[in-house]
Amino acid sequence: MSGKTNEALLNYLYARGSEASSLNKTGGWRLAAPEKIKRLSPCRHDCLLHSEVPDWMEAVKGGRWEDAWQIMSRSNPFPALTGHVCFSPCTENCNRGRLDQELEIPAVERAIGEWRFDHYQPRRGPRAVKDPVAVVGSGPAGLSCAFYLSDHGYKVTVFEKSSISGGMLALGIPEYRLPREVLNKELAILEEEGITFITNRTLGEDLMLRELNNDFREVFLATGAWLPRQEKLAGAEHKSVYHALDFLSLFNTRQHVEIKDPVVVIGGGNAAVDSARSALRMNGINHVSLIYRRSRAEMPANPGEVEMAEQEGVELVFNANPAEVVTETASGSISAVLFNHSKTNREGLVLDTSRTFKKECGSVILALGQEPDYSVFDPLEEEMSLFAGGDLVSGPATVPEAIRAGRLAAFSIMAKIESRPGPDVFGISEQPVAFEELNLLGRSDLELQDRQKEPVLEAGRCLGCGTCNTCGICYLFCPDVAVEWINNNYEFNLDYCKGCGICVTECPARALQMEGGY
Repeated sequence: MSGKTNEALLNYLYARGSEASSLNKTGGWRLAAPEKIKRLSPCRHDCLLHSEVPDWMEAVKGGRWEDAWQIMSRSNPFPALTGHVCFSPCTENCNRGRLDQELEIPAVERAIGEWRFDHYQPRRGPRAVKDPVAVVGSGPAGLSCAFYLSDHGYKVTVFEKSSISGGMLALGIPEYRLPREVLNKELAILEEEGITFITNRTLGEDLMLRELNNDFREVFLATGAWLPRQEKLAGAEHKSVYHALDFLSLFNTRQHVEIKDPVVVIGGGNAAVDSARSALRMNGINHVSLIYRRSRAEMPANPGEVEMAEQEGVELVFNANPAEVVTETASGSISAVLFNHSKTNREGLVLDTSRTFKKECGSVILALGQEPDYSVFDPLEEEMSLFAGGDLVSGPATVPEAIRAGRLAAFSIMAKIESRPGPDVFGISEQPVAFEELNLLGRSDLELQDRQKEPVLEAGRCLGCGTCNTCGICYLFCPDVAVEWINNNYEFNLDYCKGCGICVTECPARALQMEGGY
């Protein structure tokens, strides 16, 4: 068959509606063209790391794990960690929850981290070719800063005052929340990447700011907030009274703790809950009371962790403020804590000193908050070049917030060294895609279903709010065969697009618009 005969046959079939035309390029007719856009999803809006959740969900859905890791690592280099310890604000406003159940985002996040563990390959060739940078503190902020600096070719040395690396990850978070195997794998990879860890070095004692400034191009301080907040409480100096982070550090490193049953934990934050749950796991401890001065609704601790503590057997007592740690005259041992009833009104916390009660106990754990130790800055000289971040700057915060601070510090350090603009530190201001905006009626593949145990299947439940999730609706509805499947994605061939806008109207995720605002 000649070329002209073949062309005539194709045009005949096209005219009868039985074949698509690849000859009549009608794209020149259009006045506007569809284009992909990326709008803000609720999960990314609420994520403390501003992680591109729909993008790595889409990659996992397609089994493209390397792509998922590359997308993830742009904002979070430790998904195996955060998948365990993050309290997941990203799930609270997940649009999928309006249909059946919100996505189990932390489970998919962990799966990406575990995939990376299994497929990690050390980099070939020289790793550190740029200026040396010192990081003081090996908590999440310090590790994050070290990762990004090392990833961009900088020689990084991390100093840690403890005998083990990990900071709050190793000393402050119990193993039932963060398996030490996961943390150790992350630390091993960082060392394999060429990052040097030096332990048992305390800033202001055997590690001085002046020598750091002399030996390194830049210095990042991420020493955290480890000082217990001092409250005037009679009897608090007793040896059986522990501050929460001191207790957790001993417990998490399996050191001996002289603690007696029953135990009273005073405070309402996450450190208080972790202390109570940890104490209940110790041999010989049968009863732990967690006592907070305000109501349950006012507790700053994560509600899910509070509920878990209650289910495990921790007694919760609210609206009680400590007045005195009572000791026995004869033995000198703690016998109880005296509390005043309290409540909150417009003026703040109000104590009713006429109404007191005692809570019998053998040991007390104070979790009244902690703050940074600014004495490490002495002596601070004007010509020093220092960066700081994490809890040292913000006060006690979450692991994801610390990781983000470390990431911003790393790119700020690189920007200064390389004389270029620094990163945007103001975050995201646009409004996320609302459930009412989504066009789910057109998705014939959408089925109501509960959370899936398999990460790939769970990622497939993602609606991709504001981001193309390759559902294929644009391909199905296009009347001009102008949508093509290329490299695992749907792309527009504008040679054939007449600009009708049907794809934009039908897009379930609202990830398309007509160029020019049509």
